[in-house]
Amino acid sequence: MSRIKLETLKSIFTSEYWLVAALCGAFFTFFALNRGGIVVFIEGGFCFLVISILAGNYRPREIQLGYWVTAGICTYLLLVSVIFHPQVSNYRWMAYPLRMLCLVFVIGCLFRKTITTWVAVLFAVVLSAAVCWQIIAYFVFKMPYGTFSNPHYIASFTVLTLPAIVYFSLVAKSWYRLLFIALAAMDLALIFQIGSRPAILGLTAGAIFVIIFLIKGRWKWIGLSLVLAIIAVLFLSGYGGVFAKFEELMVNLPQEERVQIWISSWNMLTDNTFVRWVLGNGIGSFRTVYPQYATPELKRFIFPHNYILEILYENGIIAAILVFGGFGLLFISAIKASIHAGQKHTRILLRCMMVILISWLIHTGLTFPFYSKYAQYSLAFILGPILVMLNSPSYGQNQMHNS
Repeated sequence: MSRIKLETLKSIFTSEYWLVAALCGAFFTFFALNRGGIVVFIEGGFCFLVISILAGNYRPREIQLGYWVTAGICTYLLLVSVIFHPQVSNYRWMAYPLRMLCLVFVIGCLFRKTITTWVAVLFAVVLSAAVCWQIIAYFVFKMPYGTFSNPHYIASFTVLTLPAIVYFSLVAKSWYRLLFIALAAMDLALIFQIGSRPAILGLTAGAIFVIIFLIKGRWKWIGLSLVLAIIAVLFLSGYGGVFAKFEELMVNLPQEERVQIWISSWNMLTDNTFVRWVLGNGIGSFRTVYPQYATPELKRFIFPHNYILEILYENGIIAAILVFGGFGLLFISAIKASIHAGQKHTRILLRCMMVILISWLIHTGLTFPFYSKYAQYSLAFILGPILVMLNSPSYGQNQMHNS
């Protein structure tokens, strides 16, 4: 085969279009259609990622440290479970972190140089289409949880998309900004109608943190005023019964299901041996042991609704330090990057991603197993963009200029 043909094949199979298609397809099939097609797109993205590596377009030595740290933590979690608890390990759950890693590396491969305008526009269109899809399903077709089967699933979607829609409303030009503002308002209305308390708590905590500590001048006061205005409207109007749900939670907090599950989970931990404290009991072990500690009405639950307790029990103290230490480093790095980033759009996007990260930690941490697809796939679309921006040329140049 001639050299020209080889170069042609190389350019075809290493084209960024394949990675864009894989990411857009994965996001839309999972978050809009709620179908299993996401696995096909993830596997397709993995294939083109490998081709890019073999062709020399994405060299391992060019992959930044953050990606290797993420891969190393995931590898440790999975290997320790397989080596020390092969019979207990839930291999179906263990596939989700691997797919999460694949998505993160595909995003890194796609944006290894710069984020081109057409890609950003396409992602904005796909994101908007997914939000519209769920809004229409809920408000027009009266589907109680959109295309999902549980209020927390669609709440997870809104937690992931609302700050991103806010970002596009801030950076869009002309009348497009009005479209994104309207879309953000409808997405917010959807959150309040669904009424997931962990989702509302997570978004509120994330927004307040970013507004108070990372925004200066008049925009800080505008942001705080907007948050307070939304809270006041919810209180006075009773929209979605949001305040009534939080009032009920405060009154019944000691008897709340999650609190009772946490107590039982802690009792499970206290019965651990030293080795199991260090290395855990295996991924998926919680669901097999928990019924022995739970009250009859709570035996149906298969995870502790708390990432700290879950990782401590299933993976051990070392894993908990790695996971939450990793999140801590990511969070601190994102704060520094949002302060020193050379481009305004990068600063705004980083702050919006931090709102998503805080919201994800609170919402999914209280509602999903850590190794569930709803937690891991969402995490992929959070980690991917943040790691890209932490290693973007504009950030690095600005850091050198400030030094």
